[in-house]
Amino acid sequence: MSSPPENEATALALLHAARRLIRGRTRTPAYWAAGDRFSSFWLGVPLHSPSEFLLAAGPDLAASLDSLYEEAMLAPDALEALPGLTRRLQEMLEPEAASRVLKRYEAGLPEVDLLEATRVLLATLTTQGYAALHRRASPRLASRWLVAWAEAVGAHDLQQQRVCGLGLLARLPPEDRRPALARLGLTSEALIPRGTSFSEGVTEYLEHYGDTSAAPMAVLGTLAFSTLPTEEVEALLELCVGEAGLLRHLSGLFRLAQDVSFDPTEPLNAGVFASAAEQRRSVLEIISDGKFSKPELDARLREAWTLQSTRTRGALEALLASRGQGLGAATLATWLQALFQVLAKLVPGTWKTE
Repeated sequence: MSSPPENEATALALLHAARRLIRGRTRTPAYWAAGDRFSSFWLGVPLHSPSEFLLAAGPDLAASLDSLYEEAMLAPDALEALPGLTRRLQEMLEPEAASRVLKRYEAGLPEVDLLEATRVLLATLTTQGYAALHRRASPRLASRWLVAWAEAVGAHDLQQQRVCGLGLLARLPPEDRRPALARLGLTSEALIPRGTSFSEGVTEYLEHYGDTSAAPMAVLGTLAFSTLPTEEVEALLELCVGEAGLLRHLSGLFRLAQDVSFDPTEPLNAGVFASAAEQRRSVLEIISDGKFSKPELDARLREAWTLQSTRTRGALEALLASRGQGLGAATLATWLQALFQVLAKLVPGTWKTE
């Protein structure tokens, strides 16, 4: 890869400028305060990562991507805007392209639009994360991380595109929907859940759209800058993306935690998808009807959360037990305890942290 800005201070300045632009154009101060607090507690402390990078990979990236996809879905040319947005973001996961963008702004980041600020943020995380691991005399680890990082961000963006695509399709006349499916990265099978119960619908939704929680991106973006010993970082990366599948568990937990309070304004969420499964109808029909009882869905989603979170917590604790006293076990124990405490705050009253 071509080298990122030689001066690390320059890279940090670009990251800070991108973060400032993103925070000034997306969420409220209360959102940032809560997001920063939770991210630092469940990622920064256990993984020993500096706040500038963990917040960039966590709240900043999640908020900017959400806003960009929401805007693209509402654009007059949404059928082109959604996949076009995904392509522009994915370019910043390729180190050569990311380095070229950063070199363009070495003299400073002007008042660019939200998309370009997000591209700079992604490019900085990509190049600096790779460089940080490479400097630790671990090219193999750096390459392994780069692949995992690109896959995590790519999965998030494609799932966001599909979620927004379903919201867009629901607004189109029925005769215009089929030609639009492929352009949005969707298939006709995606319109009708396989499950036939509310619980099955929730599980299926998490399998297909769990990465929109942004948890895998936050974890990997934070891990690259961890000051833990190299062997520890390598062990944790393997837990995340290897057979243990830690990131799969985390993505589902955080996606459902965000969906427990039903939001009828979202194009698609666990409540909408599970309702389609239970009624054995197309997701598009359910979205178009818009006949939702928030109190009822809130109650049913909390039941689903209790079931799913208990099951997943059991799997995570079994994973921890299987590590014994091995490499990464102590960090994982601290990490999971922080995770459980954060989730208990996100969905109060449903999960004991002791």
